Amino acid sequence: MSLTKPFNTRPLYQQVADEFVSRIVSRTWAPGQLIENEAEIARSLGISLGTVRKAFDILTENKLLERHQGRGTVVVDFESEKMRSRFSNISDKEGQRVSGEITHGTVEIVLPSADVAARLQVSEQTPVLAFERRRAHSGRLFMVEDVFLRVAPTAGPLSAAECERLARARWSRQDIATYKIEKVGCALSTGADRDAFGLAADTALLTLERVVYSYQSRALELRFARCHLGDDLHYSAD
Repeated sequence: MSLTKPFNTRPLYQQVADEFVSRIVSRTWAPGQLIENEAEIARSLGISLGTVRKAFDILTENKLLERHQGRGTVVVDFESEKMRSRFSNISDKEGQRVSGEITHGTVEIVLPSADVAARLQVSEQTPVLAFERRRAHSGRLFMVEDVFLRVAPTAGPLSAAECERLARARWSRQDIATYKIEKVGCALSTGADRDAFGLAADTALLTLERVVYSYQSRALELRFARCHLGDDLHYSAD
């Protein structure tokens, strides 16, 4: 094992952490993989054990690695139910986070509005992926989202199948999401809401505006959600 990028002026432990993140993104360290212990990595890189431990601490705090007593350090499986729901503040009656059963509407590449571009930290000339995402729990729709996803530049136009694949993979094939910023509000239901959720007129809905960020504070996904939680789900702030 060796570092693949030259060091810069950032603290050494931070540079090492950045390198480890790039290995997770590229799947050099695959989900669920047991990686070398800290002493072995320190020797292979020619750096101190303390530096490696600080880097591991950063990745553990960001929930990219898990340390298991007697087993070692394992790369988090981002496809697990626990990780898929880690950004959700919606829980069931047992207090379990709910991500829901997900379906997508039409997925397309669009030029973002000024507001969307600013939130995703891109220019208005940078194409983004746009689609509707619906979430259901126990067979009942509880959330409708308008989603805008930052995507890596491509050499040519994307096919419908590739757009759909990117929507389902979200950022997992391009970057690693580690935190979110969410704004909570409320609004009266529209005609479209009433049709979607099967509601009476003038029903109040929970609204959520969320940006998900990478380990390096890069905006990855923006969503505007309208929610009808019913009696079996509730929202609670972290």
